[in-house]
Amino acid sequence: MMPESLYPRIEDLAIRIRSVHARAETETEEKQAQLMHTALRSLCKAVDNHKPIFGTEPWHPVNLEKNLGTPAEFLLRLPDENGNPLPAYNVIMAYYDSGLTEPIDTLLVLCALRQFRQSAERQVSINISARSLLSADFIKTFLSHLEKLRLDNQIREGVIIEIHESAPTLVMSKHVLSLFHRFGARFAIDDVELSLGDAFRFSEFDEIASFIKIDRKLVCAPPESPNSLPAALSFVRSVLPEAKIVAEGVQSVEQARELHEFYPEIDYMQGLHLPDRVTFRERWNETSSSPRLASNN
Repeated sequence: MMPESLYPRIEDLAIRIRSVHARAETETEEKQAQLMHTALRSLCKAVDNHKPIFGTEPWHPVNLEKNLGTPAEFLLRLPDENGNPLPAYNVIMAYYDSGLTEPIDTLLVLCALRQFRQSAERQVSINISARSLLSADFIKTFLSHLEKLRLDNQIREGVIIEIHESAPTLVMSKHVLSLFHRFGARFAIDDVELSLGDAFRFSEFDEIASFIKIDRKLVCAPPESPNSLPAALSFVRSVLPEAKIVAEGVQSVEQARELHEFYPEIDYMQGLHLPDRVTFRERWNETSSSPRLASNN
């Protein structure tokens, strides 16, 4: 994918942001428009200079006997004019709150697939809104580029689409979701925390969801709390028994090992503070052979 193919979408989004800025009536709306401008300029500069716009955060498999792959999540990493990192969540929510969900999702997906082609990663996850899966342009664009990856033998182990909204806005089309499956993409339901919205998402994705990502608030919650990790695991297993489970927000290899001891049904551990794959595995093996854990087995 050449950078030139991204420029029409960048320019279209810039025009839409200017329109949002012109209609801004509050200080919050002004700041959101400015943040969107800054992020888009940063993204365009990265495209111009063939620089990555995503950082990677690996999912660490904790049971090698299951022969699980090692996906990595693509996380938006854009600098401002001074080189300081822009707050990714605030950037994305500014676009979503301004009604620009589908165009920003489409642009970021194209950038992510471009970076995937150029990286050594074999499987990546990309965050999008459920609303974008209702857009004909988003569906057609995403599927056509997945097909190009397949034809060029670059699909590797596939692409995971992370649906990160707490609740869907409209009923998904099972036919559309199945199309993504056929083109080599799988789905992860992100930020699961036992809300009513999660129940709706589970019903919509049903057997199509391959991964369930348990929110860090539940992963780190006391076991006796109403919304706890044991309750979430029980709920997931009762509704989607075949889905693989990812625990998010894990703080250390030691915590990951303890979680695995108590909840062996967890397939992956993910966290900002976890090390790279090689270091994680080395420290995992050191921790698992420690006298304290050996005495518990």
